[in-house]
Amino acid sequence: MRRRVATWAKRAALLALGLAALALASAAVAVLCFPYPVESLSPGAGGPLVLEDRTGHVLRRVENPSGRPGRDQWVRLDQIRSHALLALLASEDRRFFEHAGVDPIGIARALWLNLRGGKIGYGGSTITMQLMRMVHSPGEERTLANKIKESILALRLERAVGKKEILEQYVNRAYFGRGAYGIEAAARTYFGKSATSLSAGEATLLAALPRSPALYDPLRHLDRALARRDHVLGLLEARGQIAPDEARRIRSERIDPRLNRDAFLAPHFCDWVLASLPADVRKRGGVVTTTLDLDLQERLEHRLAAHVRGLAGRGLEQAGAVVLDTRSGEVLAMVGSQGIETDGGQLNIATRRRHPGSALKPFVYALALEAGASPATIAADMRDVESSYQVTKVTQKERGPVRYREALAGSYNLAAVHVLEEVGEERLITTLRRAGVGEVPGEVDAYGPRLALGATRVRLVDLASGYGFLARGGRVVRPSAIRGAALADGSKWQPPRPAEVAVFSPSTAWLVMDVLSDPEARRPMFGDGLPVDDLPFDVAFKTGTSRGFSDTVAVGVTEQLTVAAWAGNFSGRPTYGLIAMDAAAPLVRAGLQLAAEGRRLTLPEPPGTVVAAEICPLSGELASADCPHVKREHFAAASAPKKECSWHVRNGDRVEVRYPAEVAAFMEREAHLGGRMLDDRKSDE
Repeated sequence: MRRRVATWAKRAALLALGLAALALASAAVAVLCFPYPVESLSPGAGGPLVLEDRTGHVLRRVENPSGRPGRDQWVRLDQIRSHALLALLASEDRRFFEHAGVDPIGIARALWLNLRGGKIGYGGSTITMQLMRMVHSPGEERTLANKIKESILALRLERAVGKKEILEQYVNRAYFGRGAYGIEAAARTYFGKSATSLSAGEATLLAALPRSPALYDPLRHLDRALARRDHVLGLLEARGQIAPDEARRIRSERIDPRLNRDAFLAPHFCDWVLASLPADVRKRGGVVTTTLDLDLQERLEHRLAAHVRGLAGRGLEQAGAVVLDTRSGEVLAMVGSQGIETDGGQLNIATRRRHPGSALKPFVYALALEAGASPATIAADMRDVESSYQVTKVTQKERGPVRYREALAGSYNLAAVHVLEEVGEERLITTLRRAGVGEVPGEVDAYGPRLALGATRVRLVDLASGYGFLARGGRVVRPSAIRGAALADGSKWQPPRPAEVAVFSPSTAWLVMDVLSDPEARRPMFGDGLPVDDLPFDVAFKTGTSRGFSDTVAVGVTEQLTVAAWAGNFSGRPTYGLIAMDAAAPLVRAGLQLAAEGRRLTLPEPPGTVVAAEICPLSGELASADCPHVKREHFAAASAPKKECSWHVRNGDRVEVRYPAEVAAFMEREAHLGGRMLDDRKSDE
């Protein structure tokens, strides 16, 4: 029995030796026959991504978590203090210049220490092996298989390049904690200066960090970091690599590390840009030029925060705004909240879907104009009309028969509901999707008349770009945030040009714009002194307030700029009766003023397909000799009225008003209830 056991043990030992010999032979073949791909060490590959505004101001620097710095943060070995290099070698790999990439003595020492301590706490990795892990397997678990792979790669690397190049690669890739990869990033993070400007004390302190960045974090455990640094200096003294007087001078130097973060500006905008970048562009690193105007962004941020503070007493907690170049669709400013550090401030309301209230009404009326209506067409802002919609709740005072001009500018709800009935919900949903305003999910039947009042959810930035049709001849261009990128590998990247989509005809776009820029048409509903009334230029302007006063929206459009703003509560909690004219509209005014920079903004001239005619303001038809009041109105040439006013009828020496049946019923009810008489009113004069 003993002889059999001995025979099996001998065979097992021979098999183990054979496998070990085979492994060594395979490793030797890998090292000797396969040259190391030196190009994978290029400092330009996989560098940080730097986001800049349109004028070159840095908005954010995003380090590559693989630890592969770009050329802009690469430090040559001769630029680093010799004290730091000596300390780094003493701490990480004191036989660096003696081994060929793998240190058998170091591995044996690590095994002994692990056995003595009863746990695996030492790895025996050389600087060359650590470098191979940084380059080829960052973040991977430290298994035996990975250790063998790193050893083979280290041996191959040492046959391909010199020791100094390996050391330079290491100090530019090692992790120093706090998100800093490489000594240049570490110097800027802890001391706010370049690695070439570090003092001897600062440089040797950093050299102690790669051993355990968390344990020796100088911002939390400065005493530990200094103790480790001083221990390493003692080793250098003992080996005669540094003079005692020099070591004492370094130890006595006052060290004051502080966290110095890179620029973190326009946070919501930068997050949006990063999310939209292709993965391969992010990995390659380089400089991305965005469309943002940083000066405008910062001024708008301050104005918005002050506005929210001013309305806090009325239950307003948050706000956001976007400014677009109307012609190109470029985002000039994006403020996603009143401050990313405020409660809920990390949410970007500009890219969050919320209820827009009446801000969708211009699309309803534009569709009606496309179908042959005009700003003079009469809408029924009345509950009791023949309709397939069941209007059970009236939240505004009924205005009776009103022209589209007043109905849209004044945002009359019942009128919009009945115009939507004529247009059709399916057409509106298709148009909103085509314009990029909203997905409008679900079936058409899920919305009903509420769609005209903002029943769906939209993103503020999409609403802003969709409104661009007003000043772009009926065409919409999707918002863009990136102008281009100069990548770290020397190549250029250009984002696809945003597609331009025709949504409405030029005449329809101009007519709706003309209505929304008419302060007289807004006055019956909103009165005087509105936020945009005293601007030194005309603006196409619309507001929207959701049910419950938790979401308020306003949009202002000129040929040059489009500004959209939201104000409310992220939680959906209602404000104390704040409407958009008070909550969101002042932010549109501020955005236009700040972005205009003294320029006089303009609205487009009417296209050749728009004509003008004199109408009766009561009936919306061509004014006759019997109409007591006359208004000048614009029409698409194909929709210009041809019939004279049929509401004013001469009876002998008197002119009487004969309303259509539905209008007559409303007038009778109003008279019975003591409501205002609408006869011959001058609603927008």
